[in-house]
Amino acid sequence: MVALAAGGYFLVRWWGSTAAPPEARVLGAAPAGASLPGTPSGGAPTLTVTPRIYDLGQVSQAAGTVTVRMTVTNTGSADLIITEMETSCGCTRARLVVDGRAGPWFGMRGHAPWPTGWSAHLRPGQRGTLIVQYDPGAHGVYRGPIDRVVVIHSNDPRQPRASVRLIGLQVP
Repeated sequence: MVALAAGGYFLVRWWGSTAAPPEARVLGAAPAGASLPGTPSGGAPTLTVTPRIYDLGQVSQAAGTVTVRMTVTNTGSADLIITEMETSCGCTRARLVVDGRAGPWFGMRGHAPWPTGWSAHLRPGQRGTLIVQYDPGAHGVYRGPIDRVVVIHSNDPRQPRASVRLIGLQVP
């Protein structure tokens, strides 16, 4: 749980856990982006991830690591540059595949060696595949809700840090 105090208000965010079994259900798709006010159309990249929320359903700890795939698309009109990703927990890691080339695995900051010097470029209309893995055994014996986040860092001016979520229920 993370709590932040700002201007007398408390913002609280709980990072749960997530996994993806074969019976997973896709919940939400990200809307296509639009250019910023005052920006000429065709002048900005737009990062779109589909789905934005991936429902893993019931995730069996006994079955082991679950892998899911999401589509990353540049729906803008300028080149999209993704510079890094990070996850909300050490039990989750993510990588991006563009033009058949897989990038490095990114996880939770401070929990493993951090990839440096990597970036992925998507031309307008180009797609890539975001691969996310959830390890239900990473926390020992756990039963209950899963809610994990992957943050994608890019040059999209509207959302330089786009988030996608994995949700579900961990069972034995």
